[in-house]
Amino acid sequence: MVRINLSDSEKSAIRQIDTRTLDRLIDEAVMAEFLGPLYGLPLSSCGGDVSLKLNSFDRALQDLRKAKSAKNRADKSSWARRAGDDLSFAVSGMKSRLETEEREGQFFHVDDDMLWPHRLSESMQIRVPYRWRAAADDSWNLGSITFHHSVRPDPLSRLSTTARKPSKAKLEQERQDNLARTYEYLRMLAVSSVRDYLKDGGDGAQIPDTFKIREDSRGGLNNYSADFWRVHP
Repeated sequence: MVRINLSDSEKSAIRQIDTRTLDRLIDEAVMAEFLGPLYGLPLSSCGGDVSLKLNSFDRALQDLRKAKSAKNRADKSSWARRAGDDLSFAVSGMKSRLETEEREGQFFHVDDDMLWPHRLSESMQIRVPYRWRAAADDSWNLGSITFHHSVRPDPLSRLSTTARKPSKAKLEQERQDNLARTYEYLRMLAVSSVRDYLKDGGDGAQIPDTFKIREDSRGGLNNYSADFWRVHP
């Protein structure tokens, strides 16, 4: 599920990492051809991108250990150092994101932790709570906006091309899968829209209680469909 806010565990892990220490330990890991020097750092808890870069660095070190010829070892060593740099950049990016989130969090916060519906239908609605204030020592103002969207049925079912006629259960499962993808995209658009509006200095008091999602010319969603503040003809 896409999140616009870092979790408490991610924030804690990011704060624990000193970038200079990280760079030193990455160099040590390349020299040792082993991830061991980094084991004391909570890198796997710093978010998905850092976890991916950590796994890539680990694989690069494994390839380096297996290399035999001088040329192959030189190539694998260079690759491992690039993977280590990627890991360092990913952590720096998360630290920058944390700083931005904490700075903006003094003035607004958009809740992205909503429950997934037990069962989805073509009539979707997503309620996004938020809070805002003009100054860091002001009291919080609370609000919410509910986004509404009616999903158009997809006439091109993947199962309709199969030789055997699909069962009702399989058709319903395909329908739920398609709705789930739409709902997740809609959820991301909704929370991002409120976040971007408040981030750009928008007045929380001017956010409407409800908003009907705008479809594009083909009847689908795009990156601007949930932007309630945009003026459309």
